[in-house]
Amino acid sequence: MPLNYFCAPGFFLVCLILIPTVSAENLNIYFKASPLTAQLRPFSEPATLSLLVTEANGKPLAVAWLEVRLDAPPARLFSTDFPLIEGTQLLDMRIPLKAGKAEWKYLFPIRGEYQLFVDVLTLDGTKTSKTFGLRIREHRDKWLVLTSFTAGLLVLGFVAGRIFTRAPRKAHGALLLAVAISLVTTESIGAEIAADDTTVGRLEVDVPAVGKPAGVRWTMLGGRARAKRGALLSLMIIHVEKRKAVFAIERMFVEGEYSMKFQFVDGAEHRVVATAELPDGQRVRAEQVVAVSGGEPPLSAMVPALGLFLGAIAVGLGAGRWSRRRATPS
Repeated sequence: MPLNYFCAPGFFLVCLILIPTVSAENLNIYFKASPLTAQLRPFSEPATLSLLVTEANGKPLAVAWLEVRLDAPPARLFSTDFPLIEGTQLLDMRIPLKAGKAEWKYLFPIRGEYQLFVDVLTLDGTKTSKTFGLRIREHRDKWLVLTSFTAGLLVLGFVAGRIFTRAPRKAHGALLLAVAISLVTTESIGAEIAADDTTVGRLEVDVPAVGKPAGVRWTMLGGRARAKRGALLSLMIIHVEKRKAVFAIERMFVEGEYSMKFQFVDGAEHRVVATAELPDGQRVRAEQVVAVSGGEPPLSAMVPALGLFLGAIAVGLGAGRWSRRRATPS
């Protein structure tokens, strides 16, 4: 996005005169999550993410811009609740620093190691970068459910092995087919965008699909004179069904327009709300409800889980047959 969307040229000139040039090598970038990442769980509650940029002497950097990108954890042997987003880009935005600090809220959708890439752009055009790793753990109750379900299949196989020990081999194959569990595919939902234009601001959202970032744009209407005055923009994205905010950023100074890339990770309706505070005190609200199209999980995500369940049944069958034959007199 062009740099002049965030600050007026006159403001740039004042900053260049009053603020000494800061070398990118002397900048320190700090990251903080609240609650701590060790306490966060997937799709539980949104976390407040903060970035602080200071000079070598510890003084917060007065004026600069941040380019922030968040990548989802890579695919593992056992997939997460949203396998289509694994290893993809979740968020890409550019935000101005305010007293050396930038803050937003985000709801982490899956477990694993996230990568947060941060670039600091100073007034003289120099850039410094830093990468942060964020590890989100899975809910304990999900591991308990998985363990209990696998143990249940093992017991089922054991009982079946004892009952059908003397049955022909073909019957055993039929039993395996009978207990195999088929996965239900996600139905694709067509996206519809309800426009909510106003005389001051317009909100636009690209057709969203799980696995691909969608563009979110807010444009100030009313001519170049109004755009130069700027506005304090607040953006919020809400999961309609679960009534949770998956992303939020408040009172960010923009001029003319603002755009970012955001991935809607769940194939459900989301409400995107933009609220602009104008210099004259007027508040303008624009809102859209978008339907996110889902997709079928990849085969690589289904095979390991299905293999685990069938393997548990097979082990139980073998153990049941062995115990029955050992107990039967020759």
